[in-house]
Amino acid sequence: MDIENLATIMSTEAGRQFVAEVLDLCGAGAIAASGNYAQDFYSLGRRAVGEDLLRAVRLIDAGGGSLDGLALEYMMLREHKQRKESEDF
Repeated sequence: MDIENLATIMSTEAGRQFVAEVLDLCGAGAIAASGNYAQDFYSLGRRAVGEDLLRAVRLIDAGGGSLDGLALEYMMLREHKQRKESEDF
């Protein structure tokens, strides 16, 4: 994955929203087992893609005065949480 392109995407609020929605779609960070091996392996594969994307975000360097990957991840999570909270009302 091209980290520079990912940094460009993560530098905008719309880009961070897109990445957050992809992570949700992949089930990154979620752990669940259904007892159905086919479904569990499918879910595991989806989560693996999300976890790979999240690891790539964390590799973004803070070069040129920009934020590093961890700061961008935190910003993305805060924005995502605020969007979800505003949808609940």
